[in-house]
Amino acid sequence: MYITLDVQTNFEINSLSDLPKFKQLMENLKMKINKSQLARKMDVDRRTVDKYLNGFIPKGTKEKTSIIDDYYEVIAALLSEDSKQVFYYRRVLWQYLKDSHGLECGSSTFRRYIAKTPEFAAYFTDQVRIPSPKGTTRFETPPGQQAQFDWKESIPFETSDGEKVEVNVGVLVLGYSRFRVFTLTLRKTQDILFSFLTEA
Repeated sequence: MYITLDVQTNFEINSLSDLPKFKQLMENLKMKINKSQLARKMDVDRRTVDKYLNGFIPKGTKEKTSIIDDYYEVIAALLSEDSKQVFYYRRVLWQYLKDSHGLECGSSTFRRYIAKTPEFAAYFTDQVRIPSPKGTTRFETPPGQQAQFDWKESIPFETSDGEKVEVNVGVLVLGYSRFRVFTLTLRKTQDILFSFLTEA
């Protein structure tokens, strides 16, 4: 007596994680697996194919924590509604944290952290300050302790004669009063900077 079985042998392999099931199917059908052909089609090493066929399961991606997470509360206080301090640039905030709070990371790492933290990113992109919860201690800078300085660099400018030049605007912001002093220069030399700081 013969029995006809309609066995579905189509099997689509979309990733390496499909290989254990594929191996099980091939073993049930008593067919040999061409590991070299699989490796070429999947553009991986033959040993990688062999490893997944034998049930290898990659560990889940562990969510990395940033060293900047330890400074979250400090940053939140600095960017809060209650803070008199205003940070116009991420770089200035990064430098402040390095100088005053011992932050140890590169500026690019810090910028990425700010960009990935919505409440911090909104401060710089939309000028939205972080609401201060009740009981939050105000962050204040004592008089005469601190000022922020930054350049607005290489701003295109056309003179009345039609000449096109690039100018730089230096901005000094006093930490306590928020009083601002500006200077307009064609160059950014140390002499110009020191002279401006002295006059300001």
